[in-house]
Amino acid sequence: MTNTNPWQPADNPTLDAFGRRYPIELKNIKFNAHFTRETHCFSATVYFNEERVMKVENDGNGGAHYFYPLRGQSTESFRTMLDEVKNSAYESLSDSVREEYKSLLINGEHATSFALEYVVTELLNEDLCLKEMRKNLKSKITIFDENDGKVYQYKMKPLAANIKYLKSIIANRNEGESYVWLNDLPEHEAMVYWRRAEG
Repeated sequence: MTNTNPWQPADNPTLDAFGRRYPIELKNIKFNAHFTRETHCFSATVYFNEERVMKVENDGNGGAHYFYPLRGQSTESFRTMLDEVKNSAYESLSDSVREEYKSLLINGEHATSFALEYVVTELLNEDLCLKEMRKNLKSKITIFDENDGKVYQYKMKPLAANIKYLKSIIANRNEGESYVWLNDLPEHEAMVYWRRAEG
C-alpha cells in the first residue's frame, strides 16, 4: 500500500501485532553497524502519539543519545515536546525496570532523561531484533525450544518440504515435543519467541 503521507512512514504491522509498549515510536531508522562501538550508531525520527516531534542520533562512541529539532521546528516547540516525551517515557516504564534502575530514577529531571534514553534504546533494539529475525527465518529452519528457552537453527532453506522432512526425522527420534517451529508462525508470533531467547 502506498504511504499517502510522505512525512510519516508506514507503520510496521509486525511490531504493532507484537505489542507496542510505549506511546513513543522510532521511524526512518538508519543504523550503522560499522561505527557501532559502545552504543548503537544510528539516527531516527521520534514520533509521539503518532506525530513527528524530533530527531535523535548517537555516534556509537558510548555517549547519550542526542535529541534535536525537526527541520523548521522552533526551539520552543522542540523543548516543549522534549519535556512531554521525557515525562511520557518515564510514566511508561514498567515496575521491573523502575526496580532495576531505581538508583537512576530518584532525581526528577535526571529520571525523565534516563527514561527517554532507555525507551529509545529499547525501541531501537526491538527494530534491530526484528530485522535480524527476518534475515534468519528467510535462510534457515529455526526452532525455539521451550525446555531451555533457546533458538536453534538448521542450515536448510525453510521450504515447506524441508521443514516437513526435518520434523519427521526429529519425530522418529521421539524428540521435538518442546520445539516451536518459528518458520511456521506468523511473524509477530515468531517475534515473541525470538525476543524470549534474546532476553
